[in-house]
Amino acid sequence: MSRLQRRYIYANLEKLDNLVFAYGIDQSDFVHGIKRLPANLVSLVGVDDEEHAVNAHTGLNVINDENEIRRYLLQSHATMVKWMDYDEIGDLDFLTATEIAELLYLGHMNRPIRSPFNYKLRNHYVFLEQRNGGIKLYFYYISAFSHVLSASIVRHTLAAYRGRRMFMRSLQVPRVPEAILKQLVRLMPDGLFIYFDQSMVRQRQLLVPVHTKLANDDIEVFDPARSEESRRTHNVATLRFNLNSGEWGLQIHDKTAFEDHL
Repeated sequence: MSRLQRRYIYANLEKLDNLVFAYGIDQSDFVHGIKRLPANLVSLVGVDDEEHAVNAHTGLNVINDENEIRRYLLQSHATMVKWMDYDEIGDLDFLTATEIAELLYLGHMNRPIRSPFNYKLRNHYVFLEQRNGGIKLYFYYISAFSHVLSASIVRHTLAAYRGRRMFMRSLQVPRVPEAILKQLVRLMPDGLFIYFDQSMVRQRQLLVPVHTKLANDDIEVFDPARSEESRRTHNVATLRFNLNSGEWGLQIHDKTAFEDHL
């Protein structure tokens, strides 16, 4: 299995900017994780006159229909997807030339000139796919990410179960409990890894190693293709899922990893 095809979740939180850099999380996890879909989306890359409407003021593609937004977020795309939500359909028309330039810069450079949250657009999210297969996600309320993380864990758990030919029956996987999500989120400033491709089944429990980084890697240069030697991680816990009862558990091996670091 190539490194780019490895099945794991990586999530790194930069608290000052409400930024999550992630790998193994996709738009479907966003759709299934957040409580309510965005009302409107504006694309930050390219323009496709045939596929989506174009806002005349900004010259950018927009999607304003709930069903179309859901379809767009769940479908596969040939090119990288980068978008920002906004509150009302007419909000884009109030942007200045400088603010439009800032949107274009955000889409091109993958980072904002100022804040990724525009008071005129009243946006809550910015979604930026990266060339290495990762994503950058800005959350106005960073607590919303925990539900996206839960959706991704559920998806990876189902994939790990289906990949084992010994199991033939269907499996229902519930959301990860809030208490466990809070523990996992505490690891994100140090770089959270959940290795589903190293999972094993013992006594009808799926056991998934949870690691953090040992080295202080810059989240901007994270590359899933790097060798294990250059991505040194430390096993701090095991995520458990009982295949019979459907209950989640987290066995902690290193309590210090879950402490707040000032």
